[in-house]
Amino acid sequence: MRGGKVYGRWPGLAAANLDNGDLAGTTDYRTILAEALEQRAKLSSSTVFPLLAADRLGMFAAKA
Repeated sequence: MRGGKVYGRWPGLAAANLDNGDLAGTTDYRTILAEALEQRAKLSSSTVFPLLAADRLGMFAAKA
């Protein structure tokens, strides 16, 4: 388990960065799901998300 870290882009809490008072989303949910497929299920995410960029956040530790 990895905690205490912000994964993705942190826009800050300035009023200009908020969306109706909430933090705006900065990460495509498919990026998180693709990483889970690759690291946990050992599947190729390109078959599920063929047009998704290969950028990953490093949220999941690779299992040995």
